Amino acid sequence: MDTSTREFGDEMREEVRDLLARGLKRRQIALRLGISETKVSEFKADLAAAGRLPAVGSVVVLDAARDVDDDAPPTRRSRSAILLEHAALKATTLGSTTRTLLDHIVLADEWVTDSAYADAVRAAVSDAVQEAITVLDQIAAELGIDEPTAAGPTRQGSRA
Repeated sequence: MDTSTREFGDEMREEVRDLLARGLKRRQIALRLGISETKVSEFKADLAAAGRLPAVGSVVVLDAARDVDDDAPPTRRSRSAILLEHAALKATTLGSTTRTLLDHIVLADEWVTDSAYADAVRAAVSDAVQEAITVLDQIAAELGIDEPTAAGPTRQGSRA
């Protein structure tokens, strides 16, 4: 296994851990991360073996703290609390997905060594990335965010 594959696996394992800590089920995690339920189970087993599996009691309930009890009825949460939790999860997933696209696709060594790869990546993702930028600009405007808070990693030279 090469370093980038191992790093991707480590990053994905941490995403699985975070989503488990939020109380998501294996199927929900698989759908959100675009991986198989089997892979989620493998990551969960790895985390358990390393003693890093989040405790059942660590699940955060936004509207009220409660003991986790399988026989207790679920706490009724407001729509606002559910939307807030969903927004935080989607923002986290967006950040992870964009970092993965940058680190493992765009900044891959093949970008420099194989011009056909660079052209293929541009063709495959340009429209979706442009649409995402447009939507993110709208989100930033609605949230009152004028400028990015931190510059991400870049590579020397133009890719145009």
